[in-house]
Amino acid sequence: MACTRCNVLPRPAPPPAGFPPLRSREDPGLLTNLPAQVSSFIGRDAELAAVRDLVAASRLVTLTGAGGAGKTRLALQVAAGLAGGAGDGVWFADLAPLRDPDLVARTVADVLGVREEPGRPVLEALVEAVGGRSLLVLLDNCEHVIGACAKLADALLRGCPNLALLATSREPLGIGGERVHRVPSMGVPADGEDARVIRASEAVRLLEDRAAAQGVPLAWDEATADVAGRICRRLDGMPLAIELAAARLRVMPPAELEARLDERFVLLTGGSRAGMARQQTLRAMVDWSWELLNPPERAVLARLSAFAGGFGLAAAEAVAAGPDVPPGEVVGHLGELVDKSLVQFGDAGAGPGRYRLLETVRQYAAGRLDAQGPAAVNHAQTAHRDYYLALAEAATPHLVGPGQAAWLDRLDAELGNLRAAIAVSLTQADPEPGLRLAAALRVYWRVRGHAAEGADVLRALLAAPAAQAATLPRARALAAAANLLQQTGGYATAADYCQQALAIARAVGEDYLVADLLDEQAWVLVRQGQPGAALPLIEQGLDLVRRLGEPHLTGLLVAARAYAAHVVGDPEDAVRDAAEALRLFRRAGDRREAGVMLCNLGYYELSEGDLDAARRHLVESLGIARALNARSDIVYQTFNLGLAEYLGGSSTAAEALFAESLDLARRTGRKAHMAYALIGLALAGRGGTDLGWSARLHGAADQALADLGHALEPLEARLADRDRQRLRAAMGAGAFDAEYAAGRTLDLTLAMDTAVADQAGPATPTPPADPLARFGLTEREHEVLSLLAAGRSNPEIGQALFISTKTASVHVSNILAKLGVSGRVEAAAVAHRLGVYGPAAR
Repeated sequence: MACTRCNVLPRPAPPPAGFPPLRSREDPGLLTNLPAQVSSFIGRDAELAAVRDLVAASRLVTLTGAGGAGKTRLALQVAAGLAGGAGDGVWFADLAPLRDPDLVARTVADVLGVREEPGRPVLEALVEAVGGRSLLVLLDNCEHVIGACAKLADALLRGCPNLALLATSREPLGIGGERVHRVPSMGVPADGEDARVIRASEAVRLLEDRAAAQGVPLAWDEATADVAGRICRRLDGMPLAIELAAARLRVMPPAELEARLDERFVLLTGGSRAGMARQQTLRAMVDWSWELLNPPERAVLARLSAFAGGFGLAAAEAVAAGPDVPPGEVVGHLGELVDKSLVQFGDAGAGPGRYRLLETVRQYAAGRLDAQGPAAVNHAQTAHRDYYLALAEAATPHLVGPGQAAWLDRLDAELGNLRAAIAVSLTQADPEPGLRLAAALRVYWRVRGHAAEGADVLRALLAAPAAQAATLPRARALAAAANLLQQTGGYATAADYCQQALAIARAVGEDYLVADLLDEQAWVLVRQGQPGAALPLIEQGLDLVRRLGEPHLTGLLVAARAYAAHVVGDPEDAVRDAAEALRLFRRAGDRREAGVMLCNLGYYELSEGDLDAARRHLVESLGIARALNARSDIVYQTFNLGLAEYLGGSSTAAEALFAESLDLARRTGRKAHMAYALIGLALAGRGGTDLGWSARLHGAADQALADLGHALEPLEARLADRDRQRLRAAMGAGAFDAEYAAGRTLDLTLAMDTAVADQAGPATPTPPADPLARFGLTEREHEVLSLLAAGRSNPEIGQALFISTKTASVHVSNILAKLGVSGRVEAAAVAHRLGVYGPAAR
């Protein structure tokens, strides 16, 4: 690079008379006109190093990136580091004010002090004046005069061998010899990080610095750190947006600012009065980029706002095409949008590349789509829904076959889009696409720990008035919902759904579905302690699937029979059937169900006292589940392996496994298994140091299972009964009964908090004055939860609080995440149980 190379290049000849020596106004010893910076430069160490390396190796480096990504500030920081070297200087040409491309060469000539000559092109005079001088010229904000900048750069590079250029633009110049560096957003902390890690992240450091400049120092307790991290994540780590957000902290606390970020274009308007107009508001910044697009590019970008998260090329072609943009032309326009930094592209290596819109760009594009009218919005949303419906249905057979790991990962990557497609389905008149989509995800919902969410979605879709017709899509959705509900403790509703679906399936002779539903009914009955009623249903199902020749569904029914045999006390039949089901799943190529069956086989062996065989099968099972990231299965497998360690005398190892099981059960909404994990922790008993703690956990677990109508399995029932007798003897009947009764009064969430509390904490948790304070709800979220608990819909909440329906929806989503629940009914129930709000909606 010019200022780097000049130590080894010969000193060029004296300049022509039209090129006077130039010196910095701030430091006459420096040959530069770089503007002095009035705020500190935060972070960007990796980008600084990368750009410096590029500048040292290339004569033209262009920094590209989204508007507000910090391209100019990064370029100035790099250039400032080179300004003190030998050579003929580092010069800054601000092209942002220009509207006439013909003024680009004249602006650079003015910066370098080159005089115009009548009748001679400015560019020609500029090239001659620079000649062999060793210069670095920073061309800032090239995007709106990109053609003229490209022409200027090409002429200077060809005619001035010792000159180098550093450009900033929302798209590359597109000439030979150019090296492009895409400036990313600043690093943001991951969700769930502690305050120290959050504060150390680049984006949060910028927020802290700019807030302090506004006279608003941030407090660094855990709650404030968490909010600061969420602000920076929701703003995509975009420096300009963060600086505008920091300015708003003068008039509102961080939590309120974060709650209002779905209205960011109205909120973030407090830029420096001395700055360019397009940098004074977030909307103006994106308006600037939008105005540089041609009509097809605008159409494609607006339709891409239907995506939630990343997307592939095939998805973009399906959604962004329309009457004005044929499918075959989408890829070209998409490439232009990537070049112009409005769409981000990430190379996935061996897998297909992924595109995404920064959330600020997505919200802006959605507004542009809304402005085109309901027909345009419906076209994009329906195309998006149909693409993901086809993807989900294509995935269904693979989720129980040899390719399940890859397909589970693919659906994980598309989870945001799948949720968006379902949300759209809930608003549309035709219920069938939504029912089909949610039902197709049945295995995915369950395996990857989203069973509670899937059940809530299916219940909402099934409850729609238009979805009441007795159709096969409804029957399949009822079956999927029943499957997920029996995993999350909704046994009564699951049984009802099975009855409804059986009536439809039998009426149309859909034997496979009938057998599937008989399997679901049987599992519900066994979990409710009625194995005798379940066994005839299992045999009916087996008769059907044997005629159909369906090994996988046969395996599921045989597995159910093994479980029923275990509950009735027939260990030999349980082990025999478990081994047969394992063989069938391996034959079908379903590694995940094979792992589940290894877990069940190990559990049955554990019940019979064969610890070595049980531990061997359980370890193998857990290994499979971890490899597949089958979170729902890990809940069971860590618990069962914990039982093996407990029975083998290793209480410390058992406690760690029970704690992992509890954590996963809590995060995946597996209520019955939360109670089982509490029992496990009570058994392990903190090494016997806190008998009252164990007694309370027993009480809380028993109450939770009673509330669910769940019958404790035989092995756990024996172990829990024996442990309660031990505690009673050690503590005395009165003390035990008091602690046990206290446990039964605990809300399940409080009980789990008790289970993981530090042993040095109080023996009995004292609820805070506001029982919801530990969830970190903002004042607005308290108001929204109050209305949600009273049964209000999102539009009704919006109307009551004078906010948009979309804003209400965002608040509800944030509340669900903070409470650790998956649906509105669960959130309302938490509020009701803690006595904060009125009765939960029924």
